[in-house]
Amino acid sequence: MSTRFAVLAAAVVAAAVVAVPVLADTSPDGKTITFKELNKGSRFEYVDNPPKNKPRVRPKFSVGDEFVIGNPLQDSQGSDGDLRATCTVTKAALAPNGNNINVTHPICVGGFTLRDGTLFANVTDAGAKGTHGAITGGTGAYAGARGTFDSVNTKTGSNDTITLLP
Repeated sequence: MSTRFAVLAAAVVAAAVVAVPVLADTSPDGKTITFKELNKGSRFEYVDNPPKNKPRVRPKFSVGDEFVIGNPLQDSQGSDGDLRATCTVTKAALAPNGNNINVTHPICVGGFTLRDGTLFANVTDAGAKGTHGAITGGTGAYAGARGTFDSVNTKTGSNDTITLLP
């Protein structure tokens, strides 16, 4: 992998809302689901829309550039799932050297496809410390879901919490 794409991959990992469900807790106030991120088997593509970056130069993200992310999910019981998301850059910026992709002000839309349904998520805050956003709907066991999620970056991935409203 070239240095250019290594930088992009690091940036996307920080923005990704990639998680593995390991615990669900139902309370009268709603449902809280915690996740642990898995990176094995992840898929990533950077779409460099015009104006294009020059080869072997630190990339500059331009408005309209996109990241396409896909990650397999596996819960503590071995059930599989998948995360699929796209992020669109809304502010021109140099590719980050570290984990703060929020310099590009991305808007991300994705879905966690789990064994009992799908949760749909929107991200507008992705930074070095974590990713935050809204749960905007769902299917199956999550039909009509709404709430928030927080993803805190760790040395080994992320610890994520989804809080669904009652």
